[in-house]
Amino acid sequence: MKIKKLITIFIICFLNSCAYKPLYKNTNTFYPHNIKIIIKSKGKYENNASIMKLLLDEKLNSKNSKDSNLKLIVSINRNVSSMGINKDLSSDALMLVIEANYVFLDKTGKLSSGKLRNTGNFNYTTNNYANIVSMEDTSKKIIKSLSSDLADLILSLSVKRKITP
Repeated sequence: MKIKKLITIFIICFLNSCAYKPLYKNTNTFYPHNIKIIIKSKGKYENNASIMKLLLDEKLNSKNSKDSNLKLIVSINRNVSSMGINKDLSSDALMLVIEANYVFLDKTGKLSSGKLRNTGNFNYTTNNYANIVSMEDTSKKIIKSLSSDLADLILSLSVKRKITP
């Protein structure tokens, strides 16, 4: 009986003294304020802008946040180039490069700016439908990665001056 009590006390003390602390917080430093996200893209029919806006809005803003003057402006540029690799006589490899230039602003001015770049490749064959699907799939994966990186950069932003939303 005493041994069982000693073991439970030992386990409780051991679990309470655990030094685990998470590296990242799930909370947003701009929590009570909504960040207005503006995505610019040169392509008329691209789905990249809407996907990036959706993913950034999901990660940066909450449902019950207040309106503010915080703005995130992102410009997306897409470039497709040949890698010069023929896998066989009917296919070629293409490289898709997507660059995202961003500026994060508050009421008084620029807080942060920069450029993110990511690449992916896909096979280009004689089938037009397969080419469109593979390009869109590669583009979607790159946009997901870029939006996640950008949201992490904004959430971990350390500014020397006071932020005025």
